[in-house]
Amino acid sequence: MKLAVRNLSYSFGEKRVLRNVELEVDSGEFLGLMGPNGSGKTTLLRCVMNYLRSDPGSILIDGRPIQEMPPEDLAKTFAVVPQSSSTDFTFSAYDIVMMGRIPHRSNRLAGASKKDADAVQSAMERTDTWKFAGRPFFALSGGERQRVVIARAIAQSPKALLLDEPTVYLDINGQLEVMDLIRSLNKKEGITVISVLHDVNMAARYCDRIALLSNGWLEAIGPPAEVLRPETIQSVYGVDVVVRKDPFTNAVYVMPHSTLSTAPRHGGRVHILCGGGVGGPLMKALLDAGFGVSTGVLNVLDSDFENAKDLHVPTVAEMPFAAISDSAHLENLRLIKEADFVVVSPFPVGPGNLKNMEAAKAALEMGKRLLVLRPETGRTVDFVGGKADGIVKDLISSGAIPLCSSDEMVREITREGVRK
Repeated sequence: MKLAVRNLSYSFGEKRVLRNVELEVDSGEFLGLMGPNGSGKTTLLRCVMNYLRSDPGSILIDGRPIQEMPPEDLAKTFAVVPQSSSTDFTFSAYDIVMMGRIPHRSNRLAGASKKDADAVQSAMERTDTWKFAGRPFFALSGGERQRVVIARAIAQSPKALLLDEPTVYLDINGQLEVMDLIRSLNKKEGITVISVLHDVNMAARYCDRIALLSNGWLEAIGPPAEVLRPETIQSVYGVDVVVRKDPFTNAVYVMPHSTLSTAPRHGGRVHILCGGGVGGPLMKALLDAGFGVSTGVLNVLDSDFENAKDLHVPTVAEMPFAAISDSAHLENLRLIKEADFVVVSPFPVGPGNLKNMEAAKAALEMGKRLLVLRPETGRTVDFVGGKADGIVKDLISSGAIPLCSSDEMVREITREGVRK
């Protein structure tokens, strides 16, 4: 089965909900529909279901306009799994799943055949729901009910599953159970899956492609790693994020920064000498307080280099595992000259990055206000025979301000203000 959406627009009265959406879904694909609330993803799914009547020719199944397909054919093509399901009747779980066989009966008043019964049992066994086939549907937990509804969809023998936020009311265990089941049906049996999802990390983990909507427009479509980029997420959701790759699943995952409004800009710049991951919290604290931030020399692959990249902080890059070169040192001094404050973080000092400590001495000589964050032990992590610890003591005796925490650093810089 191949689904094609061609120049699809849809309105509720005068409110335009979908705008010229174009996409294709191949047989056996798992496509996630994502976007903020009101972006049009559920409306798009309902147009595909033909619950909402779209313009003729805007939705095609194997080249055939969906409006030309009789309900029986549509029911054999699509099975729908809603957000949640309930009933006021005392149907058993078995009864609910048997409803999926209705499209396959020539006479809807006829009883279930052996083929129907076999299909229902098979679907319930595959979803691990056969064990409570006789229990009332309303007495099941949310996760159990959702698995029964998926079993009904399987019993329907569709070519595609259409799901509208199938995990929205489930706990994390239930979410993983349902998504693992859907993914298994997709991969092992070739059932096409189109699902509205809110959880970006769940979508990245399970979907082959993601279609990202915003204000009715299709903003991006492609593999999760191509769609879930920080700049795209910021543009669509208005949230700054870090995107990483999960070492276990190889899927990308998204970590949002705070959604608090940005602090007023102070107009000052703080230059941080850091490395080994100790600089990340300092960069974030200063950015949140409204200061501009830059860093000293960092080796590519150093965790603070990654922190600076994620936070869009200017940094001086050096080759992985290489000692600081003369050119990188000069660039570091240039950034120090442009800064209002220089912070020496408690980073581990070895022969390769000792020049960052020498840059701190140069900052004092330039008349820069220098702050030194001391490690909890009171001694610098020193792999150069005490040279680094000696430099720190000299800096403090020469006028650098010793501090103990990032909060104290922000308060001191804010109190001192920016010299004009």
